[in-house]
Amino acid sequence: MADFIDKDTKIELYKIIIKRYQNTINENESHSVSEIRQRTSPYSDFIRSLKAKLLCDLPNYDHKKDFLTAVHLAISYIASIHTCEFAFTFWMAFEDIERLKIATVTDKSILFVALLRSFESEDAVVVMTTKGRAVVNFAWAGNNYIFVPETGSLVVGEDSTKIFSDDPPAYSFNDLKYENYDK
Repeated sequence: MADFIDKDTKIELYKIIIKRYQNTINENESHSVSEIRQRTSPYSDFIRSLKAKLLCDLPNYDHKKDFLTAVHLAISYIASIHTCEFAFTFWMAFEDIERLKIATVTDKSILFVALLRSFESEDAVVVMTTKGRAVVNFAWAGNNYIFVPETGSLVVGEDSTKIFSDDPPAYSFNDLKYENYDK
């Protein structure tokens, strides 16, 4: 782009381009269920590295003793990432989220589930509601937990089911399973 164009004009130009090609972006950014599920895998190099970084003060991590501590470390990490929603479908790689410290609520939910899975939680899932909202559900020590990425809050027990009173789950997933709640 020409050097004489000021920053504000460049931004306006990019807005025009994005608006014009919004449908093309949506088409190219669509993922299959299996591709979306794969994003929650705990086995990527990035997730392994992030897990090691988050658990550096727990060198002998024990799932049975340290899981909730690890969850709170992951919540702090997710809280450091700014939330940005787009008018079109756009998935960000975890490396880009780390570098830019920005992501959609859905990408934050997927990243959080990948971390929980790396902390040995087999039941941590991203739950997509009928209105398109993303939250994370997992169980620990007989309690049900819901993590709400928009607020960074962790809701436990009976309060966790209230989250879905006005916006029920449509489907949930992690790298191990996919469940559709539509009847």
